[in-house]
Amino acid sequence: MHGVIRRYRVRLGTVEQAAHYAEKGFLPIVRDIPGFVSCHLLDAGNDILTCIALFETEQGATAAVRASRDWFRDEWSSFRPVPPELTIGEVLARATADRRGTDRRQLALVGAATWAGTERRVNGDRRVEAPSWAAAD
Repeated sequence: MHGVIRRYRVRLGTVEQAAHYAEKGFLPIVRDIPGFVSCHLLDAGNDILTCIALFETEQGATAAVRASRDWFRDEWSSFRPVPPELTIGEVLARATADRRGTDRRQLALVGAATWAGTERRVNGDRRVEAPSWAAAD
């Protein structure tokens, strides 16, 4: 998973107005990028709007960088990038509140090898169900 963080100074109006405008115009563009996971607009204070977007692939994150640069530059000149303008990188760890579809063993590190074998517990130990030698031909 890869993330993009971009910050903008809102020159005219309020951050809430800017976020509403971006929600209607920019978020549908980002949502259509392959690998899209989520996008959030935050009021960072001092007339700063922060956009945080997550994608399954590096290509999706790179496409989001291009889309955000183009949309914010072309659609509303009231947005001005704030240094550091852009942060992009691989997500190394995460936690979510929704655990219905998540195997708890996968929460430690994103991208780590996930357990796919059968498992049995003996005296609190986690053990792998090994193939039986008796079943071997």
